Amino acid sequence: MIKHIKNNLFMFWISCLVSIGGILYGYDIGVISGALLFIKDTIPMTDTQIGVIVGAVLAGGLVGTLLAGPIGDGFGRRPLIILSSLVFICGVILILLAHSFITMLLARLLLGTGVGVVAVAVPLYVSEIVSANDRGKYVTFFQLLLTFGIVMAYFVDLIFTPSGNWRGMFAVVLVPAFILFIGMLFLPETPRWLVANNQASLARQILRRIRPSAIEVENEMHTIQLSLHETQGSWRELFSPSCWMMTLTAVSVAIFNQLTGINSFLQYAPLLLKNAGLGSDVVTMIGSAGIGILNFLCTIIAIGFIDTLGRRPLLLIGVMGVIIAECYLGLISHLGLSALTTGVLSLIGLFIFIVFFAIGPGVVVWLAISELFPTRVRGKGIALCLFFNSLASTLLATFFLPLSHALGMSQTYWLFATFTLGYFLVALFLLPETKTKSLEEIQFQLQKKVALSGEVHQ
Repeated sequence: MIKHIKNNLFMFWISCLVSIGGILYGYDIGVISGALLFIKDTIPMTDTQIGVIVGAVLAGGLVGTLLAGPIGDGFGRRPLIILSSLVFICGVILILLAHSFITMLLARLLLGTGVGVVAVAVPLYVSEIVSANDRGKYVTFFQLLLTFGIVMAYFVDLIFTPSGNWRGMFAVVLVPAFILFIGMLFLPETPRWLVANNQASLARQILRRIRPSAIEVENEMHTIQLSLHETQGSWRELFSPSCWMMTLTAVSVAIFNQLTGINSFLQYAPLLLKNAGLGSDVVTMIGSAGIGILNFLCTIIAIGFIDTLGRRPLLLIGVMGVIIAECYLGLISHLGLSALTTGVLSLIGLFIFIVFFAIGPGVVVWLAISELFPTRVRGKGIALCLFFNSLASTLLATFFLPLSHALGMSQTYWLFATFTLGYFLVALFLLPETKTKSLEEIQFQLQKKVALSGEVHQ
């Protein structure tokens, strides 16, 4: 009993520490929304250049996600997280030294690379080191701390708003970045990666530290070895007959998660609320902070249900709620109300959007991506998903303002609602329920489904 409690505490501590990467991700999404109000006073930029600066971090994420898979499979999950924290630290330092658009662009690209790597590395590491019964809860710690990072960024922005010190806004994130870097130096590699790289004895030693019984250790070692065949998979394997359905489902979820408009709404929240008629810079920043807090609190609630209610029901409920919220937001400007009333109703609509996104897509996306792929190609599979996720996010962040100007905000909200309907259909027809199943059980179940599908079509 005592050993079981110690193991649980150790896994909790590991998951919390590793998931600090989520703070880096979330902070980087949130901090730019407030910093944009003041960067242009120091570094003159056109609207197009501002869009490029916002999208640059996501473009850098494309590079990071592509690098993360091969590095994670070749050198280990732990070194991958260490690398991501170092790249992030270098990006922040370069921002603090930036005095031109080009330097700022390079810094944001570097930050994006770090974000891209950490988005692959953390769910990958946690999904492979925790037990099946706790995986849903601990993998979603990343999303929880991501939302906390957004809240943290909004409040830091609010604190620095009177002084307009945008460099101070960015500098604060160095603290969690250094904590992640130092903490990872003391954590173990994942047993699954070790077995895949012919280090079974070390994998067994680590499992003895993080599993409560010898029987559980040996059972897990056996299932890992059966699934790996002592080789690493290739990129081509992701599209093989046994994997293509998993790849299609995971990539679709990754893309549609961004096509809800979540990052665009979070990054441009102050601007959206101000344009809707909510008021001054401080008032809009307070409204944005409220959005961030709500996102964080609803994520906590969702984590409590992820391993009981299940991934698929949460996602379906959340996505349907997002569709309703976006249709409502698109309708507001057609009601002929005063600017202030329209602004308040828009804030309420964004609150509704955030509630449903947090309880569904927000927590499920990282789990769906990390659970669906076989261990042999999990690093590459997650990297592929995050590449398309970052690509969709980059395009939306860069062209969100021109798109909203061309279509109008009502039509833009309705466009996102249409995309989200596609998300609902993918979740309904393609996404399997994976709660309490081991990664190997999920793999065998999906491969069996593909095999039966092939027999039906013959």
